[in-house]
Amino acid sequence: MLAARPAAAWSDYRDRSIRWSDDPQAVDAWRDGRTGYPIVDAGMRQLRAEGWMPGRARLIAASFLTKSLRVDWRVGAEHFMRWLVDGDLANNQLNWQWVAGTGTDTRPNRVLNPLRQAERYDAEGAYARRWIPELAHLPGARVHRPWREQVDPADYPAPIIDVVGM
Repeated sequence: MLAARPAAAWSDYRDRSIRWSDDPQAVDAWRDGRTGYPIVDAGMRQLRAEGWMPGRARLIAASFLTKSLRVDWRVGAEHFMRWLVDGDLANNQLNWQWVAGTGTDTRPNRVLNPLRQAERYDAEGAYARRWIPELAHLPGARVHRPWREQVDPADYPAPIIDVVGM
């Protein structure tokens, strides 16, 4: 697809006139794995530590940035290309657009709720605890909602946005 439409590397494949948010603090929190959502943060921390993250973690992190924080997909695509050891321009850019709703997806309004994703794909919290050692003491699925466990925000941040209503 990128060979046929090279501009899709940095331009929307389908212009949906999305109004992106400009929130440098939220972007920094996302990049640093400090959003307050362990499933998102675990993936982002693994990316920086290993240059890789599982496909599901990529989807969750990308959806959180583009759909929950409303940040332009190009910000995430650039960050991933910087850190991924398996980064491929065509896969990266077009997958980011798919998640953001500007690509070839027939369901552009799809949003992956990080709490539901954590329940489904990290039910016992092993992935989150591995990459977020400051939450390792929380048992089972309780790791995914540290704000309910009175975790000190100096140790791990409160959620930067509320996704409960998503």
